[in-house]
Amino acid sequence: MKIKLVSEVSIDGKITFGEGTSSKDLFSLLTTEDMEYIHEIRSKADGILVGMNTIRNDNPSLTCRYVEGKNPIRIVPSNSLEIPEDATILNDNIPTIIITPETNKEAAKKYAKYQSVNFVFAGEEKLDFAVAFSKLEKQYNIHTVMLEGGGTLNWNLIDKDMVNEITVIRLPIVIGGKNNISLVDGEGYGNCNLAKKFGLKGVEFRGNVIIGNYVKA
Repeated sequence: MKIKLVSEVSIDGKITFGEGTSSKDLFSLLTTEDMEYIHEIRSKADGILVGMNTIRNDNPSLTCRYVEGKNPIRIVPSNSLEIPEDATILNDNIPTIIITPETNKEAAKKYAKYQSVNFVFAGEEKLDFAVAFSKLEKQYNIHTVMLEGGGTLNWNLIDKDMVNEITVIRLPIVIGGKNNISLVDGEGYGNCNLAKKFGLKGVEFRGNVIIGNYVKA
């Protein structure tokens, strides 16, 4: 499976104004052309992957509203299955797949009333992304995924060498704050030899933003 991380970040690499806050505030700095660029990437992906914090804080629809094209299948990982009942991903008719551990098979039954929601079970007590992605390819023909995750989800997939490309849309704003969420959080690496390396594919200047494209080295 090919996974492409796409994210809007501040000059200093932050993606929100703190834990529990919505990233939608940063969208106000994007033009219609910027949104079209992002949604064009979405329309070319088989699936779009976001974390549960994004669902809780942003309540996104994850559709291609700014361009003509197909909506990707929404993929949301959850170890706890604590999904808000008013979440858009549960209440519209666009396909959504929740990937979760085997231990949640019984708990998943309460979501049977949501017609557009399916489950992929992977891992016994903790979600196994490798198994989940293999099942998504075989069962749902999902081969390309756009990742719009938070710092923890991005870390988990990059640390496991699952991210093939990164597109960073750098906004002209400095957020700061050591506790604010960055593009990639998690444990981090202690030296350059351990750090994951990507090669610069290209840089694009679009109005007030700079877009950097990177591929896994």
